[in-house]
Amino acid sequence: MKDKILIIDDDVDLVETNRAFLSLKGYQVCCAYNGREGLEVMRREKPDLVILDVMMTDVGEGFEVAREIRKDSDIKDTPVLMLTSVNQEHGFNLTVGPDDTWNPVDCFLEKPVTHSQLYDKVVEMLNKVKQ
Repeated sequence: MKDKILIIDDDVDLVETNRAFLSLKGYQVCCAYNGREGLEVMRREKPDLVILDVMMTDVGEGFEVAREIRKDSDIKDTPVLMLTSVNQEHGFNLTVGPDDTWNPVDCFLEKPVTHSQLYDKVVEMLNKVKQ
């Protein structure tokens, strides 16, 4: 059975290119375009990995989604790869990365990333879960 990846991002073009690329690599990919939809899809589809943006409907929506994931006993162990440009946006005077309470994700990658970099990280994270 193929691993299932959920992409949660409001950038339709980015979602589509990553969906197409990961599908070609053999993954089953589902998509959501905001945090609320992402949590609904996640609870329904039970993906093996989530790729999550930060700035969607609200500036910090991805952080809220990450915390909601960790509170939900059915999905809390799902690996979350945060893929965002939040540290590059004007108005943010901080450097964001994973932490246990405010941003409980497993990995943090700054956009832009190449498909090769994304694929390598996805493989690494899914292999870690399977060990």
